[in-house]
Amino acid sequence: MAEDTTEKLAATTSAGRVEEFYWDNVVFKVENSLFKVPRDRFIAQSEVFAGMFGYESGEGRSDKNPIVLEGYKVDDFNALLKAIYPPTLELNGGASHLTKAEMKSVLKLSTAWEMRKIREYAILHLSGSPVGFFQLDPSEKIILAREHRVSKWFIEGITSLVKDDPNLSLDDLEACVGLRTAYRIVGIKLEQCNASRTIRPGFGPSQTYVVDRAILDAFKDEIDEMVKDERQYEVEFEEMAGDFEDNGEEPVRLTVQGTHHLYQPIFT
Repeated sequence: MAEDTTEKLAATTSAGRVEEFYWDNVVFKVENSLFKVPRDRFIAQSEVFAGMFGYESGEGRSDKNPIVLEGYKVDDFNALLKAIYPPTLELNGGASHLTKAEMKSVLKLSTAWEMRKIREYAILHLSGSPVGFFQLDPSEKIILAREHRVSKWFIEGITSLVKDDPNLSLDDLEACVGLRTAYRIVGIKLEQCNASRTIRPGFGPSQTYVVDRAILDAFKDEIDEMVKDERQYEVEFEEMAGDFEDNGEEPVRLTVQGTHHLYQPIFT
């Protein structure tokens, strides 16, 4: 009997590890909570963590010696783990199991830790299409774009505030996006109003073109800086802005890094 047990133990200990499914766990501490998860997803998704795990320090090997993530919130980290380790329902094409607030948390941490695919996933789900994904209002787009460097949301948000609700007061705009941005939007609205009185259909630039150019002129430096920051996430595409009349206007373009999700308008 003892001999059989010895033979079984020898067979077990001599078996080769299947690396793909022989997971090495890591312990994180966020605020006052401990998380123990497979480290392979963090290595695959983030150069930040790949570099961290490249040095054997003993941190993260036990509850007594976790990797402490200072300055981060447990709710944000919990949401990120839900995205990194999704349930079977979502893997099979089901709707996201995360709430809108959790998806914002995913965007926040994936941006901070350079998790490019996870960041793209969050941007897609917060972009409102296809049906069932989360909708952001214009002020949310502008705020999140500035915080997490998503230029397409910034442009969409500014464009919506300029074009979609002409009755927004300066106070309303200030509450949404801050005083400086509010003044710029009011200035563009005035330019839009003047253009509507002077532009004759079929002659000269269209009103859409005039407004798009005004947005570009007012926010060009911020858009350029945002696009520059997005380059580290490596997903590139180019879209043409709006529909321009065939009157000799040059299309307005901007190359945007971030997500494959389509949008308009984009400027150069």
